[in-house]
Amino acid sequence: FLGYKIGSRYTPHFKIVNYFNHVAANSSATVKLQQYGETNEGRPLLLAFISSADNMSNIESIRMNNLRLANLAKDKAAPIEENAPAIVWLSYNVHGNETSSSEAALMTIWSLVDLSNSKTKEWLKNTVVIIDPCINPDGRDRYVNWFNSIVGKKANPARISREHREPWPGGRTNHYNFDLNRDWAWQTQVESRQRVKLYNEWMPQIHVDYHEQGM
Repeated sequence: FLGYKIGSRYTPHFKIVNYFNHVAANSSATVKLQQYGETNEGRPLLLAFISSADNMSNIESIRMNNLRLANLAKDKAAPIEENAPAIVWLSYNVHGNETSSSEAALMTIWSLVDLSNSKTKEWLKNTVVIIDPCINPDGRDRYVNWFNSIVGKKANPARISREHREPWPGGRTNHYNFDLNRDWAWQTQVESRQRVKLYNEWMPQIHVDYHEQGM
């Protein structure tokens, strides 16, 4: 789909969006996409919901039951505690220049919908996976567009090479140079406000925030 081997180059945000749309269009029984907002530069913010076909056909009931388990539902219905699917939320690329995480998101959704993958099929019987493939699209594209414009035909791993000397302000932050990983509580940025609103409608049991670790 991408036209190159995953990991051999950085994928711009629009291609990530296109791939997630492609997967959802070809896995409609097990994947649902939701755009939850836009960045300051107009890039879409997306969530993908992945589970078994049975769970996906009952996804709103699963969400409401999970809010009852967290004692946050407005109705008085008793929560169903036995055999309720776990909610796992995976967040990628909050720091735009930690670019491998969105590439990993592409591989993750592929693994979850791969019909030949018996392990993930079993996991999805009792799990709803929510993937945010890129929390910070503006920062990611700032970095990816810069990197792709200066990298040579063969990548150079030396830290002193030009492709590893990112100019200010770099891709870590969003359009207004805020570090979105420091904005979960204060929610001063539009990306954070839109994301946390939806997060509170799900209250996952597990949240994973993917980063890169420097050497």
